[in-house]
Amino acid sequence: MVVEKRKNRRMPIIKKFDEPVMLTVDGKKVPGVILDLSSDGMQLITYANIDLNTEFYFKINIPVLRTETILGKAVWSKTKGDMFNIGIHIINMEPIDAKHINRMAIAYNDCENKIILGVPDVCYLKCPYYYVCEKPQKIKP
Repeated sequence: MVVEKRKNRRMPIIKKFDEPVMLTVDGKKVPGVILDLSSDGMQLITYANIDLNTEFYFKINIPVLRTETILGKAVWSKTKGDMFNIGIHIINMEPIDAKHINRMAIAYNDCENKIILGVPDVCYLKCPYYYVCEKPQKIKP
């Protein structure tokens, strides 16, 4: 049995990111693409290797989620070809941004549970996760 260590729910993000998130690591800009996100961590892919325990700043800027500056720390890293898959622990984030991310993640996870249970009409236009959703159940506006 796998024990979940995360305090907050995660949600996938990658499908709707037109622009990478820009990390500021040691004064240098490092682009990355977020694979999944919660209010206490994220997983991203980047071409730059970030040493473990390195702290850095970033902002998320997509139409439904524009955060203030976030402080994160690299906690794990895996090489995938010439790219790096990096686990980030979020050290500091504005409470309003954390609340918004939590709302999105809860909506995503609730939807997943409803789909598994066979609930009809699980999607709604005002869902906090709607913009990044790519599920076949997603209704058109």
